[in-house]
Amino acid sequence: MINIKIKEVAEVLNGLCTGKVDFDGYICGVSIDSRKVLKNSLFVPIKGATVNGHSYVDDAIKNGVAATLWNMDETDPPADIAVILVDDTVKALQDLAFYYRNSLNVKIVGITGSNGKTSTKDITAGILSQKYKTQKTMGNYNTEIGVPYTLLSLDEDCEAAVIEMGMEKGGEIDFLTRLVQPDVGIITSVGLVHIDNFTSIDEIAREKLDIVNGIKDGGLFVHFGDDTLIEKTVKKAEIRDSIRRQTFGESKGNSLYLTEFRENLEGITFRVSDERFEELHADMLGRHQALNAMAAILAAEELGMTPEEIRQGLLKIEKTGLRNEIIKINKCTVLNDCYKSNPVSIKAALEIFEMIEADRKIVVLGDMLGYREMSHDMHYNVGRGLAPHRIDELVTIGQEAKYIAQGAKDNSATGYIIEFDTKEEATEYLKKYINEDCGILIKGSRFLKLEYIANTLKALEVNHED
Repeated sequence: MINIKIKEVAEVLNGLCTGKVDFDGYICGVSIDSRKVLKNSLFVPIKGATVNGHSYVDDAIKNGVAATLWNMDETDPPADIAVILVDDTVKALQDLAFYYRNSLNVKIVGITGSNGKTSTKDITAGILSQKYKTQKTMGNYNTEIGVPYTLLSLDEDCEAAVIEMGMEKGGEIDFLTRLVQPDVGIITSVGLVHIDNFTSIDEIAREKLDIVNGIKDGGLFVHFGDDTLIEKTVKKAEIRDSIRRQTFGESKGNSLYLTEFRENLEGITFRVSDERFEELHADMLGRHQALNAMAAILAAEELGMTPEEIRQGLLKIEKTGLRNEIIKINKCTVLNDCYKSNPVSIKAALEIFEMIEADRKIVVLGDMLGYREMSHDMHYNVGRGLAPHRIDELVTIGQEAKYIAQGAKDNSATGYIIEFDTKEEATEYLKKYINEDCGILIKGSRFLKLEYIANTLKALEVNHED
């Protein structure tokens, strides 16, 4: 993490220092949450729509920060630590991250996409860690605040970093990629995610493609080659001649394509078109993960890794939680996949769910958020699309998910259907199944926090054993 004199921070940010200032004192790391403060770090209070971080500076001081940034228009800055006054703490955080990133001798892989970016991040970091000291975006720190925070968290001797870049509105990917300056930029997919902030999926594709704006000269741009929308957008885009391009997918026209695939609940095994690679294995679920792995393979090759190093690295993936987690609860098997939800990720989860053998199979689907006037149709079509799968019981949670239920009813897509308004009500209903031979898939948008269901059911198992 960043280790820098308070004086240097003030100079970088053109900030005015007040309070108890030791100009030769160092800050080690940056904290943006007063509850998770690192000792001797720099506290960056963020003023949001509902919470003002400046109100929590006393907590940060108690937890050991050495200094704090402070918005000029905020009153009563603390007097017992160093205070650096700036016009905007968020911009100051970004400016400090840009400064620190340029001081590091690190190779960076930047990743964006409507689906698959977090898994691709985890796979890429696992592979790179076989050869390099590697760090990656933790959790969902992929925003205009999270990305600079991630950069400032990189160790000074970090050799490779994998940075995830999310997008909720126009201009974000352009800003983030110029901040990150990746050596390799990856687009995993383009889909109808956060469509409420864009006019069309074509606009989403154009915004995602902005990742090339920050790729270093001589760097590599990698994208899913089977996506016709991405290909069309690439052909129309003005990409610098110094940026090379490679693709991955299932069709033979790609730089790297899938030739064999099989899976079970222990993970995936696959082969790729490059004959230098032997059979590859990863402790992940779903055919889509083999595609994500190919993007990671191309990035790793670009950074100088051999096929054997890549094969070994695939065995070292540390997965981000709430994605295709298999949880055993007494006689019940839960597929906990509730980090986010959209039609593509629901389809992928259902394909994985088919591998779970059980007397009774229950699918729990919550609201998909961010679809504006398209929401009812999107949910209804998800319900209709359940028909090819064996589902003995469909449980929906939320007002929008009622349209999933309706679509399933109209298409005779499932057996029994029951609708709930809240996850608590659904959990009470599902408790009876933990001692039955059943499989339960849980899927919903992150806002709903549907992991509550699996956590509550798992706690019942502990109580039952006691």
